[in-house]
Amino acid sequence: YRLKVAADHGLIHQTGVKLPLTIFVLLPQFVLMGIADAFLVVAKLEFFYDQAPESMKSLGTSYSLTSLGIGNFLSSFLLSTVSKITIKRGRGWILNNLNESRLDYYYLFFALLNFVNFALFLVVVKFLLDFPP
Repeated sequence: YRLKVAADHGLIHQTGVKLPLTIFVLLPQFVLMGIADAFLVVAKLEFFYDQAPESMKSLGTSYSLTSLGIGNFLSSFLLSTVSKITIKRGRGWILNNLNESRLDYYYLFFALLNFVNFALFLVVVKFLLDFPP
């Protein structure tokens, strides 16, 4: 939506210019992310606590939080890698000017990555359900 607004107002190649967008454009994304995060954190803590042996219950919860930190580092690595690869192939997806960037491609890449992750999750869950607790 941001690129369309920038193109409609002729602001694609201009830097330092404010787009006529309201902050409430971001509201649906942040509400959805907040709800998803609330479900994820609780489910992940429960999983690590439930699946850990009795002597490692407290360690399981710390693994849950460690996975968040690893995810943040992995996200930064992916951002840098995608930026370098797309700049080598021509017009980069992540540029200094947001109006010229193709963040829609970047987020589509993450959507595809999440789909692959979900498919792998289903495979792992299938194998976990075959083992007794």
